[in-house]
Amino acid sequence: MKRSWTVIDFVLVWLGGFFGATLAIFAVEAFDLPHPLAIGLIGQFVGTFGVLWLLARSKEDASLGWSVEPKDLRYLALGIGLQFVIAPLMAPLVRHLFPDGRPPQEIADIIGSPDTAQFIKIFLFLTAVVFAPLLEEVVFRGVLLKALLPRGKTVAIVASSIIFAGVHLSGLRTDRYMAAVAVTIPPLLILGALLAWVTVRSGRLGPAIFMHSGWNLLAAIVLLLPPEILEQLE
Repeated sequence: MKRSWTVIDFVLVWLGGFFGATLAIFAVEAFDLPHPLAIGLIGQFVGTFGVLWLLARSKEDASLGWSVEPKDLRYLALGIGLQFVIAPLMAPLVRHLFPDGRPPQEIADIIGSPDTAQFIKIFLFLTAVVFAPLLEEVVFRGVLLKALLPRGKTVAIVASSIIFAGVHLSGLRTDRYMAAVAVTIPPLLILGALLAWVTVRSGRLGPAIFMHSGWNLLAAIVLLLPPEILEQLE
């Protein structure tokens, strides 16, 4: 008997990504493969979409609202603009908690490091701007939001944004964890709520994907800038 998407499906899809990344890291260690972060991310993508594909086969309505239209491109600018609004508001707290200028997220630290190979930086840049928005929108505004909507739009938007922000706790710096939480989670809650609202309003994932990509784009570009240019911007 076919059924609708549920919160359990969301958990299974998330676990698929987790175990996919874990198996990829095991393969890196077993075969002494280079670039463990890149391979781990690929494993996460494969695991996530693999479980998603398996679950979709048992759904009466497997559609998650996957639809992209040319007009969705405007949401890319909206995501960038949102960064211009949120970042200055958070800047005083960020400077206070991270006076050394290091970013609160570990992957951002890796992208911005001069020791990271250029092609790995490009891969991580594409991951942040293209692959991560696709994956996270399908999982959070696709599976999770659709599972929560029967409980009401407000509940679905609020709950999905809290879970979206909470999942990102695992990617924060461990040396100053609570400080990283303080500067990272509030913007993610706002972003998650807006992405969910746009998805509910449009009935499609396209607008949220482009908005999410725009949000990540500005931060990724800044991290790729040479140190001397960053010093001038400060």
